[in-house]
Amino acid sequence: MKNEVQFKFDQDGHAIPYYGNTIISFLNTFRYPIFSESIKVWERMRKAGFAKRLAFLPPSSFHMTVLSLCREIDRGTDRWPSGVPDDAKFAEIDACLKERVERIPYPEEIWMEPEICEAHRIVLCPADEESGRKLKDYRDTVSAATGIRHPGHDTFRYHISLAYRLQEFSQEEKQEEEAISKELTEVIKKRVAPFCIPAPQFVIFNDMMSYEPDLSKRGKLY
Repeated sequence: MKNEVQFKFDQDGHAIPYYGNTIISFLNTFRYPIFSESIKVWERMRKAGFAKRLAFLPPSSFHMTVLSLCREIDRGTDRWPSGVPDDAKFAEIDACLKERVERIPYPEEIWMEPEICEAHRIVLCPADEESGRKLKDYRDTVSAATGIRHPGHDTFRYHISLAYRLQEFSQEEKQEEEAISKELTEVIKKRVAPFCIPAPQFVIFNDMMSYEPDLSKRGKLY
């Protein structure tokens, strides 16, 4: 499979249809200090010399992915949900997986904290062992219920996506990224205390620019 970013954006950085569903915690309001700080990081990265290599996402889409589920690019692979026909339309897949996911109680009182800033994301980590255990148990339970287990399931790094990398950085751009990331990591870790994430939600997406809890927002492409 080619680089997944090529399925999400064209060569000019415009979002293209990319169907799927996932479980996320929205972090896109000023109720959460991580949101205002994420915007500052996002704005700084947009002014960097390497910004032309990135496709930036709107702050309205900022969230922490709890578990990736089914995507169109998984059709015909071992990452397709169990018991779902290979030719199922996404509206059917959404309804089926949402029903399975909603049987499983969402974990409560999950505390996260920023770990590191990068050009395209802010990496988050559980703020305590109990939060880490709850997330792991929930992810494993949902994975078993849906039959979906993506590569890297056990090494997944929680994060807020700010952008997608369209092209590799030059050596000079890598050095710039390292310097900016180091600076912003120190700032955000000082400014953002551990925070409790909102309850995760099953959501759908038609591209990478927005995520919808409302299944009726599914596009008609598939």
